Amino acid sequence: MTDPYKILGVSQDASDEEIKKAYRKLSRIYHPDANINNPNKAQAEEKFKQIQEAYSQIMKEREGGGQQDYGPFSGRGYGGYGYGGQTGQHGYGGGQDDSRLQAAFNYVNAGYYREALNVLEGIQNRDARWYYCSAVANSRAGNNVIALDHARKAAQMDPNNMEYRMLLNQLENPSGWYEERGTVYGRPFEQGQDFCWKLILCNLFCNCFCRYPMC
Repeated sequence: MTDPYKILGVSQDASDEEIKKAYRKLSRIYHPDANINNPNKAQAEEKFKQIQEAYSQIMKEREGGGQQDYGPFSGRGYGGYGYGGQTGQHGYGGGQDDSRLQAAFNYVNAGYYREALNVLEGIQNRDARWYYCSAVANSRAGNNVIALDHARKAAQMDPNNMEYRMLLNQLENPSGWYEERGTVYGRPFEQGQDFCWKLILCNLFCNCFCRYPMC
């Protein structure tokens, strides 16, 4: 399998910050909007997809507390992301909008909220996942009015999605939501915010980008 660290041009012992910087630099170089007039734009788009998948794979493994062996005899699969059996439900089927949505999520996960919003702006098919990702990015960027509006749209488009409802409840009543979660999980209020955001982002990744529904 291809080593995702090699795709990003970093070593396996690189820090998270080094990985984020490498990801950000490469994403800018190979972004579809930066290669519109490039005669090799198809290759650039493929490279862009590989960069998104590599970053997601590395972050997922590090959050799981381990790293994989990417030698020539490694047996684990490594490829594009499906949607847990929902591929194409809202017009996404592995095309350019699909890779851009994944890039937006990666930017949010890396803490680059403005970049995430710029990528989201270029996506044509705006389904519930788009509004959910936009709500998170806008909230973290300080655009609370837009964040709340987009969280409501995501919840309206997919009312049975618990993550969307959790985000909407949080944005509508932030202090009460954190106090409630802090009581339930036995965590101080000050520590609850990071934990809850990580939980929301983790659920977004699994629900939107993982090929296997039970991961």
